[in-house]
Amino acid sequence: STAIASLTDALLYLSDYRYENSDAFASRIIAIVSLDDILTAFDAEGLPSPDELRSVINNDINRLSSMQNNDGGFPYWRRGRESIPYNTVQATHALVLAKQEGNAVDEQVLEDAKFYLANIEDFYPDWYHESTRRSISAYALHVRFLAGDRDIYKATSLYKRAGGDIELDVAAWLWPVVANTELDNAIELLLNNRVTETPDAATFATSYGEQAYVFLHSDRRTDAIVLDALIAQRPDSDLVTKTLTGLLAARDHYGHWRNAQENSFVLLAGSAYFHRFESV
Repeated sequence: STAIASLTDALLYLSDYRYENSDAFASRIIAIVSLDDILTAFDAEGLPSPDELRSVINNDINRLSSMQNNDGGFPYWRRGRESIPYNTVQATHALVLAKQEGNAVDEQVLEDAKFYLANIEDFYPDWYHESTRRSISAYALHVRFLAGDRDIYKATSLYKRAGGDIELDVAAWLWPVVANTELDNAIELLLNNRVTETPDAATFATSYGEQAYVFLHSDRRTDAIVLDALIAQRPDSDLVTKTLTGLLAARDHYGHWRNAQENSFVLLAGSAYFHRFESV
C-alpha cells in the first residue's frame, strides 16, 4: 500500500544480522533509529516490536562505543586494532543519528569521533587512491554537517578539486553541506546529466575500481545516497520516485539488498521518503 512498506524485509535482515563488527553495528543503528518513529505503521510478519528493536539499538550503541580507540577512530572488530577511516565515519554517523533520536550516547565518545572526522585526512594510509580519500572525506563532511559542524570551505574545495569526474556519491554527500552556495545548482545538473533512466526507474553508477572494498562501495548504496540527497534538496524532482523504484526493483528474492551497507543506506533514504511524502 505504500512504497516504504516494501522495505520491512531489509529491516528484518539487519535486525537478524549477527556479525559483530563496527560497520555492522553502525548499519543497524542507522537503519533502526531512522525508522524508529514509523515502525508502528507496519505489521510485517516476524518484525520485532519497536521496544525490542530499541533494546537492540541500546546494546549496539554500547558495543560500538566500547570499540573506540584512543585516537577517536573505530577498528573493524575490537578496540586496540587499527582504526579504519570509513568505519569511523559510519560509526560516527550512527552515533549522531542515535543521539538526535533521543538515545543515550556517551558525549566523550562522540566528541572524540568528531575530532577524528575533522582531521580525517591525517589518518589515511599512503596507499589510498585519491578517489578513495575523496569519498571518505565527503562522507565525513556530511556527517559533520549532520552534527551541526558545517564546513562549507572544505566541502567546496573538495568538490572543485575533483572536477568533472567527481563521483556521484561524493557529490550527493556534499550537496547539503554546500546548499544555497554556487555549487547547489551545479550538483543538481551533475546528477541530471549522469543519471541512467528508463521510463520508470533511475540509477546512478559510480566506479572506484580495485579500492571499492576500502569503503564498502556499491552502486545500490550510491543510489540510496543520491536518493537521500534528492529528497532533502530537490524533493519535487521526478528522479526521487524513479530512484526509489529502481532501488526496490534491485532487491533479491528475499526482499532485501545484498549486504548490511546497502540495506542500511536504503532504509535511511526510505525513512526520509516516508517523512516527506507518506507521513499521513
